[in-house]
Amino acid sequence: MINNPNLQYFLNTEPTKGIIRIFNIQSEKSLLLKSNNIIEDTKNIRFQLDLGMYSNEELQKEYSEIGLELYSIEPILIQENNNTLESLLIEATRLLKEKNIEFYK
Repeated sequence: MINNPNLQYFLNTEPTKGIIRIFNIQSEKSLLLKSNNIIEDTKNIRFQLDLGMYSNEELQKEYSEIGLELYSIEPILIQENNNTLESLLIEATRLLKEKNIEFYK
């Protein structure tokens, strides 16, 4: 979903702000999160999921049942210019809804 040729630059410069997508590859369900530090937040999400402590109960239950191999945690939009994280979240939600992606509640 990222169409940014400068992605490596953004991911190697801390902190990088943007939208993170937790994606269940099997069910194609997604959870979108605003992030002020994509690298650290991605690590923290994986850690919480691995320990069974993630705050979204539905996502945590499915993750515990099927394992990390069927999940992707990735940045899908990077904050640039004057974009706000809220506007990026709205944009990412719209793009995924257009693809009929279901969301975790």
